[in-house]
Amino acid sequence: MLLRKLFLFALLPAVLVFQSCGPEDVVNPVTPPVEETPENPDQPSTPDTPSGGDAVSMVICTFNIRYANTADTYPDGSSAAWKDRKESVKKFLDATKPDLIGLQELRKEQSQWFSSLSSEYGYYDVNRDNSSGSSVGTSGGEGVGIMYRKDRFELELKDFFWLDSSPRERPAQNSDGTYGAWSSACRRVTVYAKLKDKKNGTTVYFLPTHYDHKSSDARLKAAELNVEQIKTICKVTDIKEAANVVILHVGDLNTTYESTEMKPLKDAMKYARLAVDGSDKYTSTFNGFGDSSKIIDHIFYGGKAVKPVKYWVDRSDYGVPFLSDHYPVLFKWEYQ
Repeated sequence: MLLRKLFLFALLPAVLVFQSCGPEDVVNPVTPPVEETPENPDQPSTPDTPSGGDAVSMVICTFNIRYANTADTYPDGSSAAWKDRKESVKKFLDATKPDLIGLQELRKEQSQWFSSLSSEYGYYDVNRDNSSGSSVGTSGGEGVGIMYRKDRFELELKDFFWLDSSPRERPAQNSDGTYGAWSSACRRVTVYAKLKDKKNGTTVYFLPTHYDHKSSDARLKAAELNVEQIKTICKVTDIKEAANVVILHVGDLNTTYESTEMKPLKDAMKYARLAVDGSDKYTSTFNGFGDSSKIIDHIFYGGKAVKPVKYWVDRSDYGVPFLSDHYPVLFKWEYQ
């Protein structure tokens, strides 16, 4: 039955166009492979130097950039619109140089801006409402994206799935305004990329996402689905102890690690924030442009090869009070 379902999913269009957009821009024709057996913060310091002179390390980041809302303001009343934040975001990227970045709340102008950084980063995003999976940069709407350093990785596959009972079908709108079988407040997606690390040839799977902000049931089911899909896509039965691959699942999950909604991820994967000692273990990741404090942005990982080095929440001064209503969250690890 599972193989039959997966076969049917493969026959469906892999990517869908936002209902109000123009011509389709199909950027993502690839479908998942068939399953085989298998808060008291201190300012963080600069990431540690890798232990061992020849250690190969990697920095990954999850960053909810706050959608381009021109009405946003900082506590002092000044504008926090995207046009007033984007150059500071570029300073953050130049300073930290993450190898992989998962982005949430992308809107059209933001997608176009991130994709313009093509001299350094490869870029891929998906409009969560789109009927053929086109980029937010061409079809509008809102979505989730991936950035990867082109000098570090070779892209082998890119794709996405919806967070709903039928992950290869766009959730329909319900009569009450919610979406899909899980009654999510919005359509939600996980995007992913299969990458080859040029430094040692290891396969790295990177899966950024954004869980629903209202429905607890939808978040629990999204966590269950992501574990299921990761095992299928990465062809593993044990994510934590997977050999020969590295699996990185990041995003704004709109809930805390301690919630029951996170149990599927906690059971199946390792968790960056608690994997290493450091003051940022208790630092909030959501700031609400100054009036909120929650840890809702998370980094989960799997694979025997991953040796955690440092986890931090970047609250450095890049020329604006806040880069977003979420802080960038970063995780540095070494191959072992």
